[in-house]
Amino acid sequence: METEKLYDSFGRRVRSLRISLTELCNFRCIYCTTSSISILPSSHYLTRYEIHRFVCIANKLGIEKVRLTGGEPMLREDIVEIVQSVKTTGTQEVSITTNGSRLAPMLSALKKAGLDRINISLDSMNAERFREVTLVHAFREVMQSVFLALKAGFPVKLNMVALKGLTRDEILEFVGLARDWPLDVRFLEFMPLCGEAWRPDLVFPIGEIRSIVQDHFQLEEIPRDDAPAQTFRLISGKGRVGFIGSLTESFCDQCSRIRLTADGNIRPCLFSGTQVPIKALLRENAPDAAIAAAIREAVRIKPAGNAFRNQSFDSSEETLRGAGPAIRKTGG
Repeated sequence: METEKLYDSFGRRVRSLRISLTELCNFRCIYCTTSSISILPSSHYLTRYEIHRFVCIANKLGIEKVRLTGGEPMLREDIVEIVQSVKTTGTQEVSITTNGSRLAPMLSALKKAGLDRINISLDSMNAERFREVTLVHAFREVMQSVFLALKAGFPVKLNMVALKGLTRDEILEFVGLARDWPLDVRFLEFMPLCGEAWRPDLVFPIGEIRSIVQDHFQLEEIPRDDAPAQTFRLISGKGRVGFIGSLTESFCDQCSRIRLTADGNIRPCLFSGTQVPIKALLRENAPDAAIAAAIREAVRIKPAGNAFRNQSFDSSEETLRGAGPAIRKTGG
């Protein structure tokens, strides 16, 4: 029997699922959390059995890749069991996005569970700036996780949220990691996804970062397809570098993703509050057909794109740099 394929109303095929496992996080990154953040009790989160069933049904509809996220997914005590459970559904690729602080001791178990690849958030190569961004002292643990994950044989991507105050020298130091090691370094524009934590004055346009990198490294572009990052091979290096510009260079026309929230809602777009509830159906043991219908509905109402799709974010010098650096500059 041929697997169904999910297409939204704009003709984009949806094949990737992001699953948030928890809202909890042991970091307090300035671009994400606020003092007023409200955390749900764990009883509100989907169980690994509910996640397993959802992924089984989603796979039959053409979902091929699953990425486990948070909050910080390594704070789920059953993270290894979740990875193993999702892998048994026949999902082609199971990956995880983590801040890396608790990853190192879990690498062997995650490997045995079937985890395919790892994304690690690393917002600075400088320990002091790292602390200023994350508000925690965990730089050493994160860097250790990066190299141990590579040693364990995982494909690794480093996600760096580029904030105003990032220097040319640090940008080049990041790319130097991809030159020297077989990993992907990806620069992400700060996005308005965290309510009160959104500050337009922190945005560092991705085009400026790409220009700095191109001035110092020889790059060969890789076909993007539906990937969120514009990715390049380093001609004289082992890894790759990517640029994700959700605000100034929207890639919504190629978006192939939906998200399942920790408390059981399907969100067709991260930038939209629109969602389709699914938890009650899972907890009431509704028929597979009802859950599949909810997934199709979420895909059907997937918007054309975020608010910056047709009119890019104002990245003028005055808008971005007039207020001065939000965090102390280091180096360069």
